[in-house]
Amino acid sequence: MVFLADDMGWGQAGFNGGTRVPTPSMDRIANEGVKLTQFYVQPVCSPTRASLLTGRYPWKNGMEVRPSIRSGHGMLLDERTIAQALGEAGYATWMVGKWHLGHWKREHLPRQRGFDHHYGLYGPEIGSFTLSLNSVLDWHRNGRPVVESGYSTFLLADEAVRLIERHDDRHPFFLYLPFNAPHVPHQAPEEYVKKYRYLPNGEQRAQVEAMDVAMGQVIEALDIKGVLDDTLIMFLNDNGGTRKAGLNFPYREGKGRYHEGGIRVPAVLRWPGKIPPGSETDALIHVVDLFPTFAGLATADTAAGLPLDGLDAWDAIASGAESPRDEVVYSLHVIRVGDWKLFGEDARNYNGSSAGGLQLYNIRDDPYETTNLAASEPARVAEMRARLDYHRQFARDGEPFADISSYAPIVVGAEENASFGEEVRVARMQLKAGNPGPALVRLESSGASIKLVYNEPLDAGSVPPPSAFRVVVSPGHKAEDVTDVEVSGSEVLLTLANAPGAGETVGLTYEVPLAGAI
Repeated sequence: MVFLADDMGWGQAGFNGGTRVPTPSMDRIANEGVKLTQFYVQPVCSPTRASLLTGRYPWKNGMEVRPSIRSGHGMLLDERTIAQALGEAGYATWMVGKWHLGHWKREHLPRQRGFDHHYGLYGPEIGSFTLSLNSVLDWHRNGRPVVESGYSTFLLADEAVRLIERHDDRHPFFLYLPFNAPHVPHQAPEEYVKKYRYLPNGEQRAQVEAMDVAMGQVIEALDIKGVLDDTLIMFLNDNGGTRKAGLNFPYREGKGRYHEGGIRVPAVLRWPGKIPPGSETDALIHVVDLFPTFAGLATADTAAGLPLDGLDAWDAIASGAESPRDEVVYSLHVIRVGDWKLFGEDARNYNGSSAGGLQLYNIRDDPYETTNLAASEPARVAEMRARLDYHRQFARDGEPFADISSYAPIVVGAEENASFGEEVRVARMQLKAGNPGPALVRLESSGASIKLVYNEPLDAGSVPPPSAFRVVVSPGHKAEDVTDVEVSGSEVLLTLANAPGAGETVGLTYEVPLAGAI
């Protein structure tokens, strides 16, 4: 279970000294587990997300440049993800939240990159209440647009809770929950915002508290399910907080920079019986290490795809052993070797501005990067430059950054926009007018019959054909054909070609033609 925050600052969590915002859920993971004090990511979101999922540096996996909302590029298609590896090892793989690794072409989306289930957004950001960016809906479930109301952080938590509640616990699961909070636009329910009006960046702080509440709801669901202490839980941030709102003190700089404030992030893990409570390690760990670490615990195959940059860091995490690595290649101009960190003369911040010329720091002695030792350590500079030269031979070009032609969609995603754009436009108008349509109350299964019970009468004329319904039976995620659909009052009766067996779990997805329709 991986919680990923978006643009949170180093010092905002209580376990890192934060006092302004209560973060009991994050702090519980830290207090009952281990705090990683030298855990590193990339300076912006997409490179970190791609590194986490592939175990490979972004200058190899095609995500060194994050996709803008108008860009059609995505993570390189030959990259194998941790979701694919765990799925092949028998895990259910769920992603609930922000993707941002290619949002326009179907082949870039989560369901095509190893996740059995996805709910949330594809692109860089949304309004947390509108679920849209620039009036374009970016809210989806399993390749279908979703028109609904609510606060994104809590909607994501609700979905995660449902997945946990309904899971067949004879099989393991991997749940990846990357929130879109506390990224801009800074929005939260009024009950949270009002607590912080007297503080700078109050809305951002409100987002952090709401996110911690949402994490608590998911953790509680694990407890109720009876699997909490059998589940490895991790919380981390995707990059340093923005310099305006991120509270990265005492580290230098923030989001978009390769100085410590942009790449050293809060990271904690909990697993009773496996990780000593209240422990801490300063072992050098990078986000690429999560793939081989998780795969090792799951006995999943790490050799089936491209060579990994990550190393199995479990002993360092759980037992306080030394890090398996002594080098991190943040970019082809910035490298860490042992305690030393080099910025080459041509090093750039993510926005393209100069990182400040040639710099060399001893991070062990000078973690706040106040003393540039490049002039006094010419031999070390030369050695580290040689390491960067060595790594350049393995760099790969990403996909072209060409803008999507005639970009004026209603829904993010080329296929979804083409298939459902007009229906979404009407549904959003209906929702805005206060008519969200019938809500599903419960699903009943008996033999070859599946009954959907709604909270109000249905229009039989709006029922999709049987082909619009996709019924899945677990274990095995077997698809069962629907042969007939009937409507009576507030109920829909589906007839399956084959009846699920005793003890099997039934789930389904279906198209939504119009607001007010099924």
